[in-house]
Amino acid sequence: MTGLSLNNEEIALPAGAWAASVRKMIYLADRPLVGFTQGALRPYLFPVFTPQGFAVTSESPADHPHHQSIWVAADHVNLHVPAAGGVEVYSYNFYVNEVFQGRAPGRIEEQSFNATVHADHATIEQVMQWRGPREWGASQGREILLERRTTQIKVDPKDSVITLDICSQLRAPGHRVSIGPTRHAWFNLRVGPGMGQQHGGTLRQGSRAGRQGQADWHGCTAPVGAGHKATLVLAPDASQHGHDWYVSPWGVITANPCRNASLEISEHGPPVELKARLLIADGSPSDDQIAAWLEP
Repeated sequence: MTGLSLNNEEIALPAGAWAASVRKMIYLADRPLVGFTQGALRPYLFPVFTPQGFAVTSESPADHPHHQSIWVAADHVNLHVPAAGGVEVYSYNFYVNEVFQGRAPGRIEEQSFNATVHADHATIEQVMQWRGPREWGASQGREILLERRTTQIKVDPKDSVITLDICSQLRAPGHRVSIGPTRHAWFNLRVGPGMGQQHGGTLRQGSRAGRQGQADWHGCTAPVGAGHKATLVLAPDASQHGHDWYVSPWGVITANPCRNASLEISEHGPPVELKARLLIADGSPSDDQIAAWLEP
């Protein structure tokens, strides 16, 4: 078998036991490439491999167990609810797995999963519900956001690079929602063990072709075993919403559209759309090669 394919990951468990996560895996030929995982609190991409088969991200590392490979999440998610002639604000956390700074954790749950898979590219469409925790007056948790997430995967075996294009489209199905300001938001990448700068990896940044000024992509090139190196790059689309960056020496890269100002989602307005491109490559490509891969 050659090209891409999709399979459910089945886990053999004793009778009466069940897995906490559900995973669907995109394969390249007979090797796993990208896993679409529904975890206990949110969906995320794990495992993630380069075209040559090297694992490059971390799932729930000990220092930050809520860091889950490649994921979308946000803290300070505020639901504006009419009450007693005014408006009350209910604030939730969809980033940390526990109560964080007084905000209880909610769940991002996959409602549907549709895949179109071809030999060298695939499109995954997911509908996700952002639901708050069980509380008084909302025994099932409040429905806060409805997200339609589209992930496009393209494999270029010649250049040994995978391109992931993620589009996160948000609607407020009940009441107005504001997100942030918060330093914990949106497109997140946690590199694999040993790949962070403090373990020998090299942090990188640059601009797309024809642009100057502030870096609009950040990434990491690092050893992944057997003398092999791999490169990961995160590049948000800042055409509609600006993005601030958080890049750490221990291995997390975040592109954040609501660091200093809230992201507003109206129940009567059009959906808010956030996009990013990720590159997963074997080797250490040049900045010019990365810029070329980031072109539409």
